[in-house]
Amino acid sequence: MANKTDNERYIKIAVIIGVMIIDWLFVYAIYRIKNELYARATVFERQFSIFDESISHPYMKPTERIKWYPLLHKTLTYTSIIIVVIEIGKKLVKRQYKNWNCLLRFLYDTNQAILGLFLAYLITNLFSDYIKNFAGRYRPDFLTVCDVDFEKVKEQLAEFDSKYNGTVIENFGPRKMFNTTICRGDKSDISEEQKSFPSGHASFAFTTMTYLTLYLAGQFRLMHGISRVWKYFIVCCPLFFATYVPFSRLMDYRHHWQDVTVGSLIGLIFGITVYYIIYPKLRDEDCDTPHTFRFINDCCCCFKKQKEKIDEVEEDDVVEEQAATSNEKPEQMV
Repeated sequence: MANKTDNERYIKIAVIIGVMIIDWLFVYAIYRIKNELYARATVFERQFSIFDESISHPYMKPTERIKWYPLLHKTLTYTSIIIVVIEIGKKLVKRQYKNWNCLLRFLYDTNQAILGLFLAYLITNLFSDYIKNFAGRYRPDFLTVCDVDFEKVKEQLAEFDSKYNGTVIENFGPRKMFNTTICRGDKSDISEEQKSFPSGHASFAFTTMTYLTLYLAGQFRLMHGISRVWKYFIVCCPLFFATYVPFSRLMDYRHHWQDVTVGSLIGLIFGITVYYIIYPKLRDEDCDTPHTFRFINDCCCCFKKQKEKIDEVEEDDVVEEQAATSNEKPEQMV
């Protein structure tokens, strides 16, 4: 009998771990697709004017306020730590740590929360990079990086004049518009300068912080019972950081206002979508617990089963006490 119970336990553990591994393999596949797309996709070659003031700002990337990789690594690391701490605290408060079923529930809940965070980041980043290559919009500091070769500009204008016999046509594109062939800057830098729309920093900040905001709201059960001011403040804190990121991109002349606006909306949409894929609605009774399929739920719902057993024992004790009391009363009357 003991061996059978142990075998069932190992099977349950293996299935839960297998589900987690499959999920993370899917996340890794999205990561690889994203990297290949960004590295190999050809950026749309959009024409530009050398007199366009919106792309004539100074190049400030070396001194930009928020760099991509520190933002990526610190945000994912600190957010994951916050999730682990909250999950541990939740299990301690509910006393869900007495057996292996409770440990499985903790591992599964924590895994799902962190999985949702990475899934939101990767899907948002994949979508943003996909749009960047098709939009081909120039950054505000493009002409500085381009380093225009005016000899090539003169050659192009001379070719246009000879083709149209010097005819002046107002607002005619080829007479005023150029492409990156007139640039003397490094090709990789120029290619990066053609990926302004939408802002990857803004979309990343808003998708991760929106997800974290909803996660905190669910864990604090913001829509249940009496809500406190401190809860609202803590829940809104991630959005303060998310709002700063787009403005830093504008101050560093790395994006136009349209880029950060659309990037923020993309992050907001995917952050909300992924959260509700992982968790139920905030008004749901189990808003602090991720969705589970039936087998996982049967393996891990230790707290509920323990509570039911305790209630059954208490009911039996009450029935026995009532029976004993009813037997004592007739004896006293005699």
